[in-house]
Amino acid sequence: MFSWSFRRRFLYLMIIFLVTVPPIGYYVWKSQQKPPSCSDAIKNQNEHGVDCGGICQLACFFEVEANPVVQWSRPYYVTKGVYNLVAYVQNPTVNYVSKPAKYIFRVYDANNVLLGSREGVVALPTTKLFPIFEPGVDVGEQIPTRVSFEFTEPLVWLEYSGERPELLVSEQVLSRPDEAPKLTAKVTNKTLNTFRNVEVIAIIYDEEGNGFMASRTFIDRLGDKGTADVSFTWPEPLTASSSKIEIIPKLALSAYNK
Repeated sequence: MFSWSFRRRFLYLMIIFLVTVPPIGYYVWKSQQKPPSCSDAIKNQNEHGVDCGGICQLACFFEVEANPVVQWSRPYYVTKGVYNLVAYVQNPTVNYVSKPAKYIFRVYDANNVLLGSREGVVALPTTKLFPIFEPGVDVGEQIPTRVSFEFTEPLVWLEYSGERPELLVSEQVLSRPDEAPKLTAKVTNKTLNTFRNVEVIAIIYDEEGNGFMASRTFIDRLGDKGTADVSFTWPEPLTASSSKIEIIPKLALSAYNK
């Protein structure tokens, strides 16, 4: 039998243990718990799926159309054996931008023989329709008649709820069409943001509405409410009469990460 003094000491120790150890244990456990996030592999916060939708910028697969629509893809003659390639793409989810995704152009002749290919990476903007441009593809002595375009990996979409970038193109002038054509224009930034490395693509259409010349340039910096002059040149005369000119500015993905 234990003595009364031993039992009393034991009782005191048990009381001290029950008073101090559980709170300390709870504190240690709580300190090891990570707060909810968009990368914890748990559907929490107000997420619409696991780590997607709601508070998370990453879109859930059921919230977006996974694949953009390729309206057309064509070769554009530059000089003998050299062509620019353009794909006109529709973003079906204009409230979202995509992370950079890989793509490939393939160029074929009239007999469906592959003449060459060109790979690249592009991030889709919130713009509904926009071109993807690959310059200076050399096909040698062959004549391309068909171009295919496709993304080679799934697109990952990010929700964008900020101010829509608004760039206005004006004062388009096409000169020297029968010599070395030159196209000039002004691009105006209608927002209070500053954009860098702005890609600008020009397409010239014939009287039947088919594009037959295309070129590209870049604006290093376009300040808030600022205007920049752009110009496009070709080494040989136009191959058809111009009926319409389309100049499309396209922002880098960083413009949507504010």
